[in-house]
Amino acid sequence: MTRNRYREVTQSNWYGTVQVLFAFITLVTVSSFFLLPGYWYLWLMIIFGGLALLVAWHAKNLAYLCPRCGEVFKVSRFEDFISPNGVNKKYLRCPRCGRQAWADILRIKE
Repeated sequence: MTRNRYREVTQSNWYGTVQVLFAFITLVTVSSFFLLPGYWYLWLMIIFGGLALLVAWHAKNLAYLCPRCGEVFKVSRFEDFISPNGVNKKYLRCPRCGRQAWADILRIKE
């Protein structure tokens, strides 16, 4: 992957991400009041469906930069879901050098 396809994550990108997360948390909270007493299975479907959409969006739109060798790489949805996150970093194994490190997050250029 060429690094030219990606750019650093900007503050406006973080605001957009916070807005999406706020909308998801609001949906979960409001739907819990109405659905948990009688339709808990529907509420769980909303939660898992929303999480799947968030992880799919994250894996599709972001790549990572290895701090050791400079490799730019993407990860699968599953790996994106289970790997630990920092504020601007994600703990991943680089496919080129094979070392685990806190990789910098890069965003696809639009």
